[in-house]
Amino acid sequence: MREPLLHLLFMILIVSVTGCVNIATTGAQAIYNNHSIKKSIKDQYITMQAYQKLYARYKQFEDANISVATFNREILIAGQVPTRSKRSKIEKLIKNVPDVKAIYNGMYIAAPASNIVRLSDAWITAKVKAKLIASADLDATQIKVVTENGTVYLMGILLPEEAEEAVDLARETDGVQKVVRLFSYIKISKTLA
Repeated sequence: MREPLLHLLFMILIVSVTGCVNIATTGAQAIYNNHSIKKSIKDQYITMQAYQKLYARYKQFEDANISVATFNREILIAGQVPTRSKRSKIEKLIKNVPDVKAIYNGMYIAAPASNIVRLSDAWITAKVKAKLIASADLDATQIKVVTENGTVYLMGILLPEEAEEAVDLARETDGVQKVVRLFSYIKISKTLA
């Protein structure tokens, strides 16, 4: 019971911090950021609902390591579960979350990753995010990075060339074993008048 409450408090903190950071913008940026904040809050709410569905059955999944991430109303479920039936159950539960466009199931059958592996994954995520932010060729705010057992999942809405740049940067990061792209692509076309 204590763990779901901590997750809820953490999500509220994230929403609060996101709101505070974006108060400092002006003009056209404020309009863009307002839309971005609404999408971000919607994604956080979807993630929170997914975790709520899982933690309502906490005892059933206590032998699993489940990570849920949402970007643009698309959910990634990653981690380790002991059986195929639990993997299917988790996906079915999360499919019942309203307003979800797509679900990507990246869970695999295995014992939960150790704390050292989880710490390593967090470090890999931080390094990949830092590279994306430092890149002048893409907008890092349009990319979500999730790492599970050395596999980096990239979610976002990008131009195809930006997606390639993001994948290359992730692949070149120490500790990354595999990169999985879960992008939606922006297509820009010109019309002659």
